[in-house]
Amino acid sequence: MRKGIFLLVLSLLLSLTAGGGWAAPLTMAPDLAGRVEIPLTDGGVNYVYSYAYPQLEAGDGSAELINTFYQSLARDAEEFEIPMNADYYRGQQPAQDVTVDITYEITCNNEEFFSVLLHTRQGTLRTVAGHVFSRKGIKAGSSVALPYLLALLDSGESDTWLQDRQTARADAAVREMVWDSLQCREDVSLLEDLDREALEYVFFPEEDFYLDESGNPVFYLQPGVADGGEDLLVFPFTVEDILDEM
Repeated sequence: MRKGIFLLVLSLLLSLTAGGGWAAPLTMAPDLAGRVEIPLTDGGVNYVYSYAYPQLEAGDGSAELINTFYQSLARDAEEFEIPMNADYYRGQQPAQDVTVDITYEITCNNEEFFSVLLHTRQGTLRTVAGHVFSRKGIKAGSSVALPYLLALLDSGESDTWLQDRQTARADAAVREMVWDSLQCREDVSLLEDLDREALEYVFFPEEDFYLDESGNPVFYLQPGVADGGEDLLVFPFTVEDILDEM
């Protein structure tokens, strides 16, 4: 009897793995990396753009789509962004070197989500961008906005009115939570003109987040939005916290 139960459980596990019912964390491949250097003057002043994006070993459809997403970012940068920016800085006086460096960290890699936080540095300026990708359902390999993470929208929802409404609800709840958190943080000094209304113009909860290793959203304010003891202000919440606020 016990042997029969063991074989049944083993068979179920094997069928789930083979059929995509359970997915292991994605396996990293060598980075998609590049460096472009463009002279700005004849005197050795250059525009230097370096990037490193994640790439994944083939394993399921989500890995291929995620790879394609970052390949498109790199291609667009080399074909459009880099030449355009080099032309802009070439006309600046006094001429000086400009260095852009893009790196990343993997913040979540489990059977449901793959999340990346990009760091862009240009001189003393730093910006970040969170990318969250689903690994399940019809959106596998696609980026996930906040209303889908909160299950306010089904993965196949196409009603734009409902999408906008649920996005607005989620945004309002998270902004209120972030604002309340800012009032309580002793390590943060709010800029003089940053109030609850101004927060709507510098913080977009539907996309300004990444996932931690447990799959919970971590929202962020770009460096410079508020003056704190850390260069990036983060606000970790659980999905349940946000839904309770709504």
